[in-house]
Amino acid sequence: MSGRLLALLALLYFAQGLPSGLIAKALPALLRDQGVSLSLIGFTSALALPWALKFLWAPLIDRFGTRKQWLLALNGLSMALMLVVAAQDFDVWVARLPWLLAVLFCANVVSATQDIATDGYAITQLRPEWRGLGNSIQVVGYKLGMVMGSAGLLWLVSRYGWQASYGSLACMMLLVIVPVLFMDDARTPIQQSATHTEWHGLRGYAWLFRGFVARPGLGWWLATIALYKFGDSLASRMTGPLLTDSGFSLAQIGVITGVAGATAGVFGAFVGGTTLLRIGHREALLAFGVLQALGLAGYLLVVGGVRDLYAIGAIVYFEQFADGLSTVALFTLMMDRCRVHAPGTDYSLQASLMVMVTGVAAMIGGLFTDRFGYGAVFATAALLTLLALVPAMLFFHDSGYRRRPTTP
Repeated sequence: MSGRLLALLALLYFAQGLPSGLIAKALPALLRDQGVSLSLIGFTSALALPWALKFLWAPLIDRFGTRKQWLLALNGLSMALMLVVAAQDFDVWVARLPWLLAVLFCANVVSATQDIATDGYAITQLRPEWRGLGNSIQVVGYKLGMVMGSAGLLWLVSRYGWQASYGSLACMMLLVIVPVLFMDDARTPIQQSATHTEWHGLRGYAWLFRGFVARPGLGWWLATIALYKFGDSLASRMTGPLLTDSGFSLAQIGVITGVAGATAGVFGAFVGGTTLLRIGHREALLAFGVLQALGLAGYLLVVGGVRDLYAIGAIVYFEQFADGLSTVALFTLMMDRCRVHAPGTDYSLQASLMVMVTGVAAMIGGLFTDRFGYGAVFATAALLTLLALVPAMLFFHDSGYRRRPTTP
């Protein structure tokens, strides 16, 4: 595997994170600063809907055109939409909020579709033994894009204003578009098959999904995807409130959960990818799942009264490090489950299931904590993460999975 391929994948996933950083992270703060109600800000979470539904049009990306054509078109369109948003000051957009939300929704559709094409390209290009490192690149690239599109954007806006700041981020898309012009678009038999899924009409479209879930052990695997990150999503948004209620200042929480936590997550993703070069994908999923459960259980020490800042920093760092490890392992196994002729479709189907389930978990996390307390939510999160290893082991047993993906 060449460094050129890894660099291209890093740029592609970074490009997805740029607009996503605004929509998922920076937008609530920007809207609140303009006096928009919390209820309306909460409604903006619906902008993420394309990421949950992208599997519906993934077969079109697999069937028509080439990866290079799709990536050029989608990255160019993403840049154009970002420039549209940068064309007016943010207060002007707030006065026309429905139009802003419509443009951002279109940007999310483009980013989600770009993700289908990028995932399909990565699965096609990466040999099974290199998928762990490839997924490290995916997680790190996307996280850095999110940071630049959220925290970086807010910093720039505070100094240079909205139009100059977001316009500059939009121009960063050229860093992706230019390399795509020179990307390898070779036509090996496998790659030819992977970009031309054989289906015709609605019946063929339905059979494409049915064929994926009909393979041995897939029911257990889909249960694994649904549960593996459910516990983490249930409790992750309660970390900040827990530390607030424990008496820590916003500045301290920002350093612990923001700077240290994000650094730990990126480092964990990198270590996870390199570790997968040495151990099997199955072993990594199980071992990293246990570490994720231990990381979530660590917050019970805070609930129990631990107030030392360094101790809490270590708890957050370990949990985020384990989250990076487990995310890479899960994404790698998801790649392994993709069929040769429909990589974008199969990966998108799995990713959409994960987004929908974890979205539900995040929504009920606050209600669960209000009803049962911090101790209950973090203990339940750790237990659910361990519980997810049961269907994983049943899947490995029923499917005869070892390390390499199965193909039809």
